Amino acid sequence: MRVGKNEVRLAFPPHDMKHTRFFLALIASSLLTQALAVDIPQYHRHDFALKANVQGNPFDVALSAEFTGPSGVRLNVPGFYDGDGTWKIRFAPTELGRWSMTTSSSVTALHGQSDTDINCTPNRHPQIHGKLMVDPAHPYHFLYQDGTRYFLLGYEADWLWGAEPLDPRRKLMHTLINQMASRGFNHVMVNIFAYDTSWSPGRKHEWDFGPSEIFPWEGTNDKPDHSKLNPKFFQIYDRMMDALQEKGIVAHIMIKVYNKKVNWPAKHSPDEKKFFRYVTARYQGYSNVVWDFAKESYNEKDEQLQYALIDYVRDLDAYKHLTTAHDDDLYTWTPSLNRNLDFRSDQQHTDWAEMIAFDRAIRAYPVVNTEFAYERGVDKMPTYRTEHDWQEQLHRAYLVYLAGGYGVYYYHNTAWDVFRPEPEAPGMKPFQLLASTLSSLPYWRMRPMNELAVGGPCLALPGDAYAFYVKGAQLTANLSGLENAATATAEWVNTWSGERTPAQLSGARITRLRKPESFQSAPALLIVKSGAR
Repeated sequence: MRVGKNEVRLAFPPHDMKHTRFFLALIASSLLTQALAVDIPQYHRHDFALKANVQGNPFDVALSAEFTGPSGVRLNVPGFYDGDGTWKIRFAPTELGRWSMTTSSSVTALHGQSDTDINCTPNRHPQIHGKLMVDPAHPYHFLYQDGTRYFLLGYEADWLWGAEPLDPRRKLMHTLINQMASRGFNHVMVNIFAYDTSWSPGRKHEWDFGPSEIFPWEGTNDKPDHSKLNPKFFQIYDRMMDALQEKGIVAHIMIKVYNKKVNWPAKHSPDEKKFFRYVTARYQGYSNVVWDFAKESYNEKDEQLQYALIDYVRDLDAYKHLTTAHDDDLYTWTPSLNRNLDFRSDQQHTDWAEMIAFDRAIRAYPVVNTEFAYERGVDKMPTYRTEHDWQEQLHRAYLVYLAGGYGVYYYHNTAWDVFRPEPEAPGMKPFQLLASTLSSLPYWRMRPMNELAVGGPCLALPGDAYAFYVKGAQLTANLSGLENAATATAEWVNTWSGERTPAQLSGARITRLRKPESFQSAPALLIVKSGAR
């Protein structure tokens, strides 16, 4: 029987060994002929739900399903318990055509169930492109599974799941997601869970959502039962994931957080492993996922534990989503450990461009500075003590991007448990301009070439495209790579307002230009393109 938009429910009798064989034989004889065909768009998640009653802890039940695709591809997808005697297997087909499914479980009533009429149809959603990947041809950059380019513009919203979690409307959450989407942000850093912050402990006002009022385990944060997960918590988290996927925003899921007062399961314990398994099983079916071991991963001093848990996630994940470890320098720089990381997540507050260059020289993979400044809120609220004007955060972002890296935006009033997305943060629109301007270039083929400029950094594909960032009044540029500089086009872009002014090139190999006076103190981008473009 079909249940809901993204779910098929297969009902089974109570787990009574006396009667199980009769009922299973009856079901097995009719399941393949009576099951409804399931049509699933490519890259979209779909839940197969199975019912059974078991004795003991349902979170200890082993369940998975092997899906076989039209080309012979096999995906072994773990299932999870969703409460009320229901287990789910969350599946997202990766290729068009007919798929089949066969379940495997430690519970007889959940074992050996099959469906051979699963049809993957073309994806028509303009914001869904499959999983995020590292571009094999240009390894410092990302690519979607369907080949679409991905210019990462990140946003830190660690408490996105936890704003008004018990209100079914989730107005604050949807407000911020809509803002992010409208401004071009396509990557959000978010925790699975956090309890409270040291800078705003307790509930101080209506916009303060820490301590959390719902938990991923049964019990409370003070007295948790880590042996049993809380499906209601994760059902709330699902709604956030659905909203992000609908808008084409990648969820950079940090599975743990070390400094937000969470009473985590004991290290190396079965309950710790159970939590990591549950999260991986529940969210790998979303194409818009990347895994991060933890917010502030450097707080985990047991590097072998971190290594084992990241590997555990990678082994469980049938879709092989990207993995990273936030801001753990020594782990990231150690070859015997970092083989299970697909891109670099750094938190660098001073040497923005230098650290990007340092990381790119160590390993050819994308580098993301996840936290380089803290834009103060329009309304002053009790939150993290360090704050900057949006202009300063934007300046640092340009240094990161012109160094060949990617950045994550941070706004005081939406980053953590203080969550007030309106009025819109003033820095969001200038960040949108940054992304739209640079992504209009062949950025995935350009590289940092500061030797081509005096007056600011340069990102270039010599002979084709150049981006110069100019904070002062004057730039000296080496355009000798252009076969005929006289036919090239050049344009100044005001990084604060978006004002654009044509720039006149002299045609000489070395040219000196002055930023338009109308820009006043605003830094500028100078974009130069060859005549062929």
